[in-house]
Amino acid sequence: MYQKPFLITKPVSNNAFNFDKRPNPQIYVPAIKEGAINDVKLGNEIVFEDFDDQEKLNSCKGLENFIKTFVSGSSLNSEDIPARTKCLFPPPTERAPIYIFDNHNHAFYFWLEGRKEGFLQDGATLIHVDQHKDNRIPESFLTKEDSTNLEKVFTYTNTVLNVGNFIPAAEHIGLIKEIIFVNSETSLLELAQKINSAFQNPAPNMILDIDLDYFAPEFDYIDNKLKVEVLRRLVPQASLITVATSPFFIDQTLALKYLHQIFD
Repeated sequence: MYQKPFLITKPVSNNAFNFDKRPNPQIYVPAIKEGAINDVKLGNEIVFEDFDDQEKLNSCKGLENFIKTFVSGSSLNSEDIPARTKCLFPPPTERAPIYIFDNHNHAFYFWLEGRKEGFLQDGATLIHVDQHKDNRIPESFLTKEDSTNLEKVFTYTNTVLNVGNFIPAAEHIGLIKEIIFVNSETSLLELAQKINSAFQNPAPNMILDIDLDYFAPEFDYIDNKLKVEVLRRLVPQASLITVATSPFFIDQTLALKYLHQIFD
C-alpha cells in the first residue's frame, strides 16, 4: 500500500472537513519510500484543508513522500541515555521501523503493517506525544479479522479515519492495551520521571507515536529542549515509531527542524 500517490476527492477521511464549503475539496496522499531522515522533504501538494478559527481557509502542503526508515538501539550515543533509562522497555530484537508522514491517521495503517511484519504484537503500549488525544470515536470500526488484511486497513485508514479518531480504532481491535498521553507539561514531566525511575516490569511491546505539533509555538511554554531530550531517550526503546508532521497544526519547516533534533 502507499506505493503510489493518490487523491481523495470524496467527503471522507480528512477531506470531509467542511467539504461543501471548500471551493476545490480534494487532498493529496503521497507515496512512501524507504530512506533516511534526510530524505523527508516538503512537497507542493495540498494534503489537508480546512478553515481556522477566523474562518480563513488554510490549504496546507505536506510531505513530498512518506518515509520509512529504521533505528536501532545503537543509533544514539549511549552516553546520551542514562543507564537506568535503558531498561525502560527491552530493546526490540530487530531494528525498529520509523514511519514519517503528514496526516496523523496514517499511523493506524503503519501500526498494523508493523504488526504484520512482526515488530508489534497485540496489547501494545502506546506513548502518544501530541497536542491532541486523537481519541474521538470513528463512524465505524474495523473488525479484528479485517485488521489482518492490509488492503482493508488501507481503505479504512483513508476513508473512515481522520486525524482525530484513529486511536480508538486501534484499541477496538486489541492492538493497543495501554496509552500514555503526553499532551501537556505535566504529562511530559511525569513521563520523564518514569524514565528516570525505570518502570517496574516494563512491557516489551511499545509504540512511540510523535505528532510534531507538540513543538508548535502555542506549546512553547513547555521547554522544547526537555521535549527533545525525553523523546531521544525513548527512541532506542521503541518497537515501532510513527511521526506525523501535521501540516494544519504546525509550520512544516518548523516540524522538520524538530524531526532532525529528535533523530539526528
